[in-house]
Amino acid sequence: MLLIESGLVKVVLPTGAAREPITGLYGPGDLLGEIGVTSGAPRSAHVIALVAGAAWHVAGSQFLVLRDENPAVRRLVDETWRKRQRNADENQLRQMRAGATRVAMCLLSWASEFGTEIDAGLELRGVSQQDLAHAVAMSVKTIEPFLHVLRARGLLKTSRLCYRLPDPDGLGHFIATTDGMN
Repeated sequence: MLLIESGLVKVVLPTGAAREPITGLYGPGDLLGEIGVTSGAPRSAHVIALVAGAAWHVAGSQFLVLRDENPAVRRLVDETWRKRQRNADENQLRQMRAGATRVAMCLLSWASEFGTEIDAGLELRGVSQQDLAHAVAMSVKTIEPFLHVLRARGLLKTSRLCYRLPDPDGLGHFIATTDGMN
């Protein structure tokens, strides 16, 4: 079981194919591996660092004792499960949206949770275009025109492994007002 102290990781589901679906990004304060430990099942996903950081490893047997004896640890597990369910619901809703909206929703969600505030908006580092494509169930080639639309509207600036959202509220307005249903 891991508790992320710093950095940014992605969790992917191994499929044996070149394209592994991303279940989410995780950062400081997030628990990983608790489902396998609490259920006794083998792990079902891989964790890949996107931004260097640190994590605390807790042996499964020790974690179970901590969870049973410490109300704060139980609350952390409960909150982790609630957050995972919210993220799964958001992912489902996002998949029903059209391309540019789907990409915008993912970027805004990730930048809001894991990005840093900059002079003009939010900045998300460490995420590749391939990571973004996998998260929205598209290919890199498919999302390129959607990124171009967002750049042309002044809602996105990109560089290598960096997404800048100069106007997060404007991006939220784009999401809300774009005919986003397929």
